[in-house]
Parts: sequence; structure tokens; C-alpha cells
Amino acid sequence: MKLPATRLKPYLSVVAMGDIAFLLLIFFLVTSALDQSRKLEIEIPSAKNITRIPQEEIFNIFFERDGKIYYKGKERNIFELQFLYLRHASIFKKPIVQLVADKDINFGRVNEVIEVLRKNSKINIAFSCREEKE
Repeated sequence: MKLPATRLKPYLSVVAMGDIAFLLLIFFLVTSALDQSRKLEIEIPSAKNITRIPQEEIFNIFFERDGKIYYKGKERNIFELQFLYLRHASIFKKPIVQLVADKDINFGRVNEVIEVLRKNSKINIAFSCREEKE
């Protein structure tokens, strides 16, 4: 006598799928780079004659009214800027340092940064300003 063949249906457990989805979500949240920079409140001075400069080789340094220095959205000290500029200058042939400073800043702070950057190489400097409306 031949026994009837019992065919087992394939079974896939989906209970662990939710756990895997949450683990992946947590992994991507932890490893992603979040932009934690804050908006700087800088009121730049105005000028009558403005020259536009190419943006690809620019090394932007931002100064707030209280003298804090920012590069790429993070507060930096002068020596960090020196290191970052040397790295930037090694990549580009003619880098330009663009200084974006509040119009009421003590210029001595800006001058300190210029002097530190000039120690290792000559630099091209551009001061940002907005166009004066007549």
C-alpha cells in the first residue's frame, strides 16, 4: 500500500523583518553625517565697486561680530584654520581666502587670521561685501 504524499508548503517567517528594518534605520541614523552647523548672523559691509571671483578655489572664513571664527559651519581657532588652509592650498594652484566679516567686528581679529595664514605662504585675499545701492 502506497502512502499519500504529503506536500509541505514552504514557510517564511516574517516576524524578524520588523526587527531588521528598525536595526537598519538605527544604523543609518547613527552613521549619517548630520549638518549641525548653525546660521551665522553676519551683516557684511557695502561697497560701490564689486568684482566677482570664481567659487571653486575659495577658502571661506566667516567672522561674527563677537570675534568667533567659522569655517564650513564649525567654530575654529586660528591654528586649525592654518592647518585647513595649508591642506586647501595643496589641492588648488591659486587658492583665494574669502573673508566674510561683520561690518562691526574689531579688525584686529581679522588681521590675526591674515597674519597666521601668511606665515607659510603668500595668500590671495578677498573681502566680502554687498553691493551698495544708489
